Amino acid sequence: MPFTAQDLRYRPEQSYPLLYAYLHRNAQRFLGSLKYDAFEVDTVIGHVVEQLVRLGLFGGGDKTPSTALDRLTDAQFYTFLSRTVRNKAIDRLRKRRLLVATAAELEVPEGINGDDDPLDDAVESLWGETPFAAPETITLHLASQQELRNLLIHCIHRLSAAPQQLRAVLQELQDIGADELFHNVIEELQSSLSSNSSIEPSPHLSQHKDHAHKKLRHCLQQRSSNLTVIIALRLTEYKAQSTGTKEYVVDIQTLAQDDLSLEEVQTGLRELAAEGLLSWQGEPVVQLSAAQLRRLTRYYKEE
Repeated sequence: MPFTAQDLRYRPEQSYPLLYAYLHRNAQRFLGSLKYDAFEVDTVIGHVVEQLVRLGLFGGGDKTPSTALDRLTDAQFYTFLSRTVRNKAIDRLRKRRLLVATAAELEVPEGINGDDDPLDDAVESLWGETPFAAPETITLHLASQQELRNLLIHCIHRLSAAPQQLRAVLQELQDIGADELFHNVIEELQSSLSSNSSIEPSPHLSQHKDHAHKKLRHCLQQRSSNLTVIIALRLTEYKAQSTGTKEYVVDIQTLAQDDLSLEEVQTGLRELAAEGLLSWQGEPVVQLSAAQLRRLTRYYKEE
């Protein structure tokens, strides 16, 4: 046996490479046609590692109480890992089929302006770059993910003032299989909806979902302490339409408030320009197209 549950608990640095190799091998086996897709393989691996960390087994030492996993035989523990990998692989295969179908619906018609391509709004994977170099990296990454999860729950909670939009988001969480986040939101809301209850469909679900997404994006931007996100939000809030044109302008002096210096504003603008969201090269005024403005309203990145 290359590693045991005890190895993961008390010797995470030495056992992680062995754990990763085992999970990688099984992820490829269960992913079938996606076995050479590095993102999908690492997503499956990341899911299993996250579960082990949250259970207190991986790197838990004596700081976390023992679980049923600690009492499994080696054969039973490997069966548990294999089954967990298999379940997540099946989940990813289902989601990929859904994404492929959705992408087909969003296929860009010929002649459309590149700035209006709906697929440009794609964001980075929640997991970021994987595999992780060391267990310490995993712990820090998961801590940041938990913070983001808590923030997202907070923003969803704010939708309670618009019940139909809240229901649209809850329905979406169920549709994409985000069961844990769904239950966390329900618990946070102390809603009458139980974990087994179904969400009543709305005849205007798509419209409610669009409005909810706009509010969630704005809430996430407002709560962010990331400089680039702050500048993106202020550009959308302080814009003024240029007379006789379809473009918007923002004086960079207006972006500098009590909490931000002009130098910080310029740093944020340079980062947005480097990411292709702005056409700014140090001018005192930022000019924005309607397409750039839409992308800025969707912009978010972690700390």
